[in-house]
Amino acid sequence: MDESRRRESGRADVVYVLLLVQVGAGLLAMLGELLFMGGNPLYALAPVTKAAVTLVFAALVVRGRRGALIGVVALQLLTLAGFALSVVAGALPQLDFTPTLTGLLTGVALPVAVTVTCVRLLIEPEPEPAPPAVAR
Repeated sequence: MDESRRRESGRADVVYVLLLVQVGAGLLAMLGELLFMGGNPLYALAPVTKAAVTLVFAALVVRGRRGALIGVVALQLLTLAGFALSVVAGALPQLDFTPTLTGLLTGVALPVAVTVTCVRLLIEPEPEPAPPAVAR
């Protein structure tokens, strides 16, 4: 790989990959829900919207936009609040909540990891990469 195209991987790239994993898991869960709910497209509306917003934020985070970091943190906090609401609602006798390892990873661990990394980027931004040295 030539020197001008090489770039150091940083925390923004880690956030990007974690957001891609989150989008993939969300879309896979949406497909399963569609399968079990008879293919009603209304069940796809929220997951597809969240995936689109997350992908836009992921692309902007890699470009170094601080506003996108704030948006990602807000989105992850909404995800954590939704998980907490599911746990609380599951305590009601009429509703059921079954925690799974996948649910804990995608609903708690992944949002916490993304939030912590984004907050670290907001507090201490990554330095700009040095321009490539020109050979004379």
